This record gives sequence, structure tokens and C-alpha cells, in this order.
Amino acid sequence: MDNFRNDEESKKKLIKKQRAAFLVSLITLLSISFCASYFITDYITNPNRKNANIDEENENVYADNKYLSDNIFITLKTQDNVDTIDKLANIIKKFNLKEKITEEELSNELSKKGYALSEKNEQKLTYIREKEVNSSKFEANKYYLGEEDGYISIFKTDADGNIIESEKKVYKDSKPITNLPETDQNYIKENKFSFDSKDDALQKLSEMIS
Repeated sequence: MDNFRNDEESKKKLIKKQRAAFLVSLITLLSISFCASYFITDYITNPNRKNANIDEENENVYADNKYLSDNIFITLKTQDNVDTIDKLANIIKKFNLKEKITEEELSNELSKKGYALSEKNEQKLTYIREKEVNSSKFEANKYYLGEEDGYISIFKTDADGNIIESEKKVYKDSKPITNLPETDQNYIKENKFSFDSKDDALQKLSEMIS
């Protein structure tokens, strides 16, 4: 009799366990189905997610086409003198280049100013030239008022009309060029103020910033 009761109890326990396992499996299956339905619906109806995927694809296109990162540093040197060290984004603005540019395209643009690629790695590109390219045909042995980094500069030319880098000075302690009358701004940018002596150039500078 006792054996019969034990068998009955064992069967009941087994049935309870089977029912519990079935319920757990059913709940798990329903949860998986709900999550799958939610993500599918969200993907279809959420435009932001689609845009994010498009942006990611665009980034991959840029990578495939080897566009340079806007944050890579560009160093420009004339012989041993550093002309500029700045992020590519600022170099693009300074030289009026297109926003997305490859290394080859950048090198071609900078070659117009005499620069050649000398060194490169993932963080920076370094360009060097032997002398500054004279694109505006300055007069020989003159002092000029010019513009650099938004401020007035004074520079001198040699016997061939080339700029003498060692004698160039940018007056960043004075007012920026944008504070001057538009006519003066244009004259400075076009290097139309030339003088026979440095004193004359300084005198004109003093008059303009006073």
C-alpha cells in the first residue's frame, strides 16, 4: 500500500514539474516573440534609426574614398621655419578648399604654394617648401602691410621680390583687421600698401590701429 502511495505522489510531482517547465518555456517564447516584434516595428517606423544607418554608411564611404579626417593636424614649413600648425578643418577654411578632401587632393592644392609632403602618420601630415611662392609679384626691397590669421602683418621683400620670412611680423596685440574700414581691409589683403622703409610701414600701421 505504501509503495502505491509513493508511486502516486511521484507521479503528481512529475506532472507538476512538467507543467512548470511548460509554463516557463511558454513565457520565454512569448517574451522572445514580443521583443522581436518590438524591434522590427521600431526599425520600420523610426526615421531616426534609418538616418543613423545612412550616416554610418556615409562615414564608411568617406573611409573607403580615403577622405582625410578634419581633426588631423597639418604642419606647413618653409625650410626650418614653421608657417602653420593647425587642424585640417581650419586649413580648409584658410586656403578656401573643399570640405571633404583626400591626401592627394590636399597635396595638389598645397603644391601650388610650393609645399611638398615630407612626413605623414595617422595624426599629422607635414609639408615643406624651400621658399615662399610669390604669387602676387611684390616689388623688390619693399615693406608691405599684409594680413595673416586675421591681423595686420608687416613683411619685407628681397632683391627678387620674394618675402623674407625671417623679417615678417604679425601684430596680434593690435585690433583685428575686421575692425578696420572695408576699404583698408581690402587694400591690406591685396598688399597695396608698400613702403620704402620699415619706419614708414610702422607709421601707417599706427595710424590704422589708433
